[in-house]
Amino acid sequence: MRMQVTQGGERLDRFLAAKFPKLSRAVVMKYLKEGKARINGHRARPGLRVKTGDDLELPDWEDAVRRIRRGRAKGIPEVARPAPAPPRSIAVLYEDEDIVVVDKPPGLVMHPGEGHEDEGLDLILRESFGPSTRLVHRLDRDTSGVVIAARGHPESARRLAKEFKDGDVSKVYLAIVRGHPAPPSGAYDQPLLNTRRVGESVRVDPAGQSAHTDYETLETFTESALLEMRPRTGRRHQIRVHLAHAGHPLLVDRVYARVHRLRLGDLRPDIAVTWQNPVILARQPLHAAELTLRHPRSGEEVTFTAPLADDMERTLQVLRER
Repeated sequence: MRMQVTQGGERLDRFLAAKFPKLSRAVVMKYLKEGKARINGHRARPGLRVKTGDDLELPDWEDAVRRIRRGRAKGIPEVARPAPAPPRSIAVLYEDEDIVVVDKPPGLVMHPGEGHEDEGLDLILRESFGPSTRLVHRLDRDTSGVVIAARGHPESARRLAKEFKDGDVSKVYLAIVRGHPAPPSGAYDQPLLNTRRVGESVRVDPAGQSAHTDYETLETFTESALLEMRPRTGRRHQIRVHLAHAGHPLLVDRVYARVHRLRLGDLRPDIAVTWQNPVILARQPLHAAELTLRHPRSGEEVTFTAPLADDMERTLQVLRER
């Protein structure tokens, strides 16, 4: 297959994913990693940005896509295909023929992207549970907790995706924030604007989409609190933006609090400063603790929970000891 780029500026993998919307990014990435694609006669890397007028060659595109979607790697006969590797440090909470539920660790992106071409929960799940496995929602890279993926028949993915889109999924998060919200329980109901422009973050804006987050204070410390958050809508960065707008941002949030990490001395100023001042928290303390939805096959309501991540447990222990 051969084509000419009519509108450049995007990474090659994103350009092809948009050009072939029925294909997943994972399939596109696997094809590009086989090294067949050429731009202006030169080998094309997935992260290369295409330019208007570029001549793009995709040798054996259709055959390769069919092979990749069947789960066969380049040059490996199906009978000799190695057994799927166990999930890479991913705790499986539940699985059946229709769904897989895992406990996503912090620091793992959901899909391959710039700077993360060879990683992502999507790739791990496909490698471990088969190429039909498909994520139906997402968490931020540094948010831990419950994630569900559909597998098997495409109808499972369609039904689950519709539940998330229609707001029929109940989600419970745990968050460690600065200060003590007043009142201790209530709701944030400010609209959020996501311009999707490079370098711009989500913000509260009357021109934005409606967003609703219920909160309840579970535990208070000297200058912080543990909250239970229940988002009723699914806007990007919704919990983080609502908390920051209310004056109670997450203890660590690179974007909305300008805080990259916390050391022991930051959480326990009552301790004498010594050379032993380790980093206690290096990511946003937000954890997807519980997910309730209807099973795509049986229609029964099911609930999945994930234990609090170790770094958040350690942070709470330090705060409780103060």
